[in-house]
Amino acid sequence: MKKVIVGMILLSLLVACQNQKTGYVDTEELLTEYEELKEARDQFNKQNDDIANGLELKIQSYQIKEDLFRKNVQSMPRKEQEERYNELQAEAQLIQQERQTKIGQLQVESQRVIDSLITKVKDKVKAYGSQNGYTYIYGSNDAGSVLYGTEENDLTTTILDQLNADFKATKE
Repeated sequence: MKKVIVGMILLSLLVACQNQKTGYVDTEELLTEYEELKEARDQFNKQNDDIANGLELKIQSYQIKEDLFRKNVQSMPRKEQEERYNELQAEAQLIQQERQTKIGQLQVESQRVIDSLITKVKDKVKAYGSQNGYTYIYGSNDAGSVLYGTEENDLTTTILDQLNADFKATKE
């Protein structure tokens, strides 16, 4: 009797495992080819360039003052040398602080937007899995969470196409 029960349990487990539908997505490809994420990265790169360009005039002005100081330092009295040097140091610190503040704010905003878009990708994968009867959808990446999967189980292109279509629809 025990053998029959154990056999039935093993048979039911085997049947249950065969009914599970699994797939995987290449998470790296999703995150690099998702148009909205690409656009956000481009926007933040442009803002970073704008910050650098905005500070360029201040940096050039500082460099001119510094060069002038270096040329004339020998002819200045000691007290004036110290005052000018301290002024230059203070100006350099202000420029550096402004740069750090602006870059820091941009990084915080960038991370917030990117985190939001990654959540959107995860939600799309969950919704796709739920709507299409998947028990599991694994993420494939360099860390090796999926070392092998058949081509028919690769959902990357399908989900990526849906994400990009949704993004294009919101832009129109």
